[in-house]
Amino acid sequence: MAKGHFLFGFLLGGAAAFAATRLLAPESSDELRDNLARKVNQFRDKAADYADFADETTDEFADIAGDTFNDLGETATSAAGEVKSAAEEAKDSAADLKDDESNDYADINLEGQSAFAEAKNADVTSEAASATSEASTSDETTEK
Repeated sequence: MAKGHFLFGFLLGGAAAFAATRLLAPESSDELRDNLARKVNQFRDKAADYADFADETTDEFADIAGDTFNDLGETATSAAGEVKSAAEEAKDSAADLKDDESNDYADINLEGQSAFAEAKNADVTSEAASATSEASTSDETTEK
């Protein structure tokens, strides 16, 4: 039974509110409908403006994101080219260094052989000089 009393009170309160609104409203129902229609149209216009703003903002964001992506791609390509050229330069420098090392080794080897040959010749010359001096000394001793 409590539900029945609540429903009756709700309907009675709604009817009283409707009657008070009709009697106390400064506008007629036609004016009220026109104002309501105008407010709905204003709301629709604002919603359309916000939708247009959102579309424009989305397009601008997409353009900025695309430009940024392209710039990053170009930067990455440029950096990869620079790294590749630096690697090639390092490879060429290493090859040049290897060639220089080989040439230096060959020069050192030739210098060592030359020094050894000179020392050998000097040793042979000093032996010959010793032999000659011994021979001359022995000749002098035999002559005396």
